Amino acid sequence: MTCCSLGQFATGLIASSIVSPIYIVMTNPLSRLEVIMQTSSIAGKSVSLTAAIKEIALDSKTYGLRGIFRGQGIGVAKAIISLTTFHQGRIWCIDYFKERNERLGYVQK
Repeated sequence: MTCCSLGQFATGLIASSIVSPIYIVMTNPLSRLEVIMQTSSIAGKSVSLTAAIKEIALDSKTYGLRGIFRGQGIGVAKAIISLTTFHQGRIWCIDYFKERNERLGYVQK
């Protein structure tokens, strides 16, 4: 008997809250490069990879880590919600097909 037990959804939410910031920290530099390179004018000159890297270096020199990770608070929240709902959907599908297979006699209870 455990003193504290959480439901499946709460456990998934906590796990997502732990994993999502790690994922954001690992992938943020690539995401920043992508955003910088994609936000150039269609009619104007495209932003090169070296120019985008220089922009990130300038941000980090000027603002420190805040410059590198700016705007990622909403990214972390979005990742937590997305990961939690994905896993809840996956769990629902597994439960549905287990019950279906038992009902149709494919698997013994």
